[in-house]
Amino acid sequence: MIEKIAPLNFWYKDQDTGIRREELKEVMHFVNMKETALVLTGVRRCGKSYLTKQILAEGIKDSLRKEQTLYINFEDEDIEPFIAKGIINKIYTSYRAEINPKDFAVVVLDEVHKVPEWERWVRTMIDRKENIKVIITGSGSRLEEKTGLLTGRKLHYKLFPLSFKGFLEFRKIRLKRYGKYSNELREYLKYGGFPLAVLSDSPEQKYAWLQQTYTDILTRDIFIRFRLREELILKKIAYLTLNSFAKFVSIRRTINSMKSMMRLKISPSTVSYYFDYFSSSNLFFFIPIFSYNIKDREQYPKKLYCIDTGIINSILKDFSENIGRLMENVVAIELLRRNALSANFMLCYWKDNQGREVDFVVKEGLRVKQLIQVTYASSKDEIEKRELKALIKAGNELKCRDLLIITWDYKDEENGIKFLPLWKWLLEI
Repeated sequence: MIEKIAPLNFWYKDQDTGIRREELKEVMHFVNMKETALVLTGVRRCGKSYLTKQILAEGIKDSLRKEQTLYINFEDEDIEPFIAKGIINKIYTSYRAEINPKDFAVVVLDEVHKVPEWERWVRTMIDRKENIKVIITGSGSRLEEKTGLLTGRKLHYKLFPLSFKGFLEFRKIRLKRYGKYSNELREYLKYGGFPLAVLSDSPEQKYAWLQQTYTDILTRDIFIRFRLREELILKKIAYLTLNSFAKFVSIRRTINSMKSMMRLKISPSTVSYYFDYFSSSNLFFFIPIFSYNIKDREQYPKKLYCIDTGIINSILKDFSENIGRLMENVVAIELLRRNALSANFMLCYWKDNQGREVDFVVKEGLRVKQLIQVTYASSKDEIEKRELKALIKAGNELKCRDLLIITWDYKDEENGIKFLPLWKWLLEI
C-alpha cells in the first residue's frame, strides 16, 4: 500500500500543487486547530484535491518534514480495488511503521466517501488524541450524511469554483489600481470559475469540459449515489431546473412544465426529492423568500441559482440573452462564498403583496445587514424605477440602511443608495 500511494505523496518527490488558491490562507487557520477534523466539501472538480496538496506543501514550507504528510486519494486507480472496511487503518499503520513512526502528521483522506465506516476511524483518532490532523474531502451529499458521528470534532469548509479575483489570478491578469475589467468579467460570466475550464485554451474545450462536469454531477453524484431508476427523468428535471436559473421555481411549476413540455407525469414527492439531490450535490442552490415565519419560507417559491455560470452557458447557450440573469447568479454564488463560514448568515429574496421584489436580503441572525438589487445597466437612466422603489420599500420595512444596486458599469451614490459595477463589487472584500 505504501508503494502504491507513494507517487502521490511528497516523501520522495515534489508534487504538482497547481496554482495557489486564494482560500489557502483561510483554510490554514483551520488546519492549525487541534483535536478536530477539517471537512472540505464542494461541487465536483472545484479544486478540493489541489487545495489539500497546497495545504500539505504550505505545512512543509512552514515547519513540517515531508514525511509528516500523508495523502490518500481513494479515487486513484491503484487504490480503488483495495477499498474495504479497515483500509484507512492498514495504510496509516504502514505509514507509521515505514515513513513516520512517531512525529505529528497531517493526513489527507481525499474522496473518502468511498470507504465504508471511514467516519469511525476519524472519530477514533480524535478521541485517542492521536498525534495527527485529519483533512477529509468529498462532495457535500456523501460526506455530510456521515459526519454526524464527528459532531463537536469537525470544522466544515465549503469550497466553491474560483471567485472573480481567483479567476484573474489563474489567468495571470494583474490587478490594476485604476481601470476596468469589463472584458474579463464577460469571460468570467461566460465560462465560469471551474479551474480546468479557466485554464483550457479554446471555447470548445471549455464548453466540452463543462458539459462533462455537468453530466458527471448528474450521473455519479446523484443518479448512482441515490440509486435512482429513471436517468431520463433526472436529466429532464435537471434541464428544466437549469433553465430557471435566477428565476422562481416550485414543485408545482416543475410538475406542470414536465407535463406540458415533455409529457411526463411525476408526483410532488418525486420533484421534492430531486430538488434535495440537486442541493446536496452543490449543483443548485434554492433561496427562500424573506420571512420570520418558517412556514412562509417553505411554501413560497424559491429562487434558483446554479453553482457556476459556465455550466449554464455550456448547456443553454444563450449568453447574450441571459447576461442580466448571469450577473445575478454570480452575485448569489459570491454572497454564499463570502459568508460560508458564518453560522448566522442567511440569504433570501424579498417580495411584497404588490409584486415588488429585491433580489437579495443578506441576513445575519435577526438583523438584515444589506439589501441588493442586480441590473444589467450602464447608466442611471437604464435602471428601472420599480427596482429603486422596491429597494427603498424593503429598506424601510426591514429597517436596513445598506442599500446597494449592482450594475454593469455605473457607479454613484444617491438618496442613500449605492450603485456599484459588478466587477468592482466582486473585487471588493
